[in-house]
Amino acid sequence: MNSSTNLFVTPSVTPCVTQEPQAPASAVFEVFGRCIAAKRWGNADGEPTIALHGWLDNANTFDRLAPFLPELNLVALDFAGHGLSDHRPAGVHYQSLDDIQDVLAVAQQLGWDKFNVIGHSMGGAIASEMAALFPERIIRAVHIDGFIATGGATVAERIDQSRKGIQRMLAAQSSSQKVFASVEAMAIRVTEATDQSLEAARVLVARGHKVVAGGVTWRTDSRIRFPTPLRPSREHINLLLQDSSAPALLLVAEQGDSWYRGEIEDAQAHHPQLTVKRMQGPHHIHLEPLFVDQVIAATRDFLQLDI
Repeated sequence: MNSSTNLFVTPSVTPCVTQEPQAPASAVFEVFGRCIAAKRWGNADGEPTIALHGWLDNANTFDRLAPFLPELNLVALDFAGHGLSDHRPAGVHYQSLDDIQDVLAVAQQLGWDKFNVIGHSMGGAIASEMAALFPERIIRAVHIDGFIATGGATVAERIDQSRKGIQRMLAAQSSSQKVFASVEAMAIRVTEATDQSLEAARVLVARGHKVVAGGVTWRTDSRIRFPTPLRPSREHINLLLQDSSAPALLLVAEQGDSWYRGEIEDAQAHHPQLTVKRMQGPHHIHLEPLFVDQVIAATRDFLQLDI
């Protein structure tokens, strides 16, 4: 496959400034007074595509997939509170609807009325919700081991989660993040806490750290770990998915996350154009060197890049 890219420059629409480690090209967008950082690959004349990363990850998660989609005009965002993007203001929760609003604000700045979306994990869930809320905006959607779901939570548990989320925000106090001696030590810690290989963890940590006194620590906003209020019920999701009109592909990593898997049949029953493809691999199947090739092939085929 041809991995050459026609790189971009930072858009003139924003006064924000950032630094981009390991980036093929960088961009920063001003969204409601905050900076949303991004990485760009591909062809400026290619089909508009926005890529969305997973929970606690960042735009580097697409470093091994995006170079093999050179026909696309691909923008991989750092969600608010992740990577190089600004954190949300004090007292503001991290919720999918706010993330969707940020994504559409970036698309608006880019002049994109319609675009593809590629999402991993949380990004896959947000992509599926966005495609259902705004079906007229999405051309095709690729979901990598993630799709909107309750994770088995009941309505009563959702209500309790809203209560706990507010309590946690009210009780929040400034606290220092754990400091590591080196970026490599951070990457090793990621492998201990997740199923990621050291090769994958290094890629994410490269964009997810900051230098502080005594070493390095996480850039991610610690409030992302708070319980999220106002999450939808299964009935809500089923009704929502019926409005999806864009063809969608869900790539299920067989050794990946399980939080959404029990609801795949529900998703297929209510989404008019959802295709499910299962493949061997861990949760970050698109970032792991041993497994990414199958994700590249499936994504290229679905997006009709080989036609």
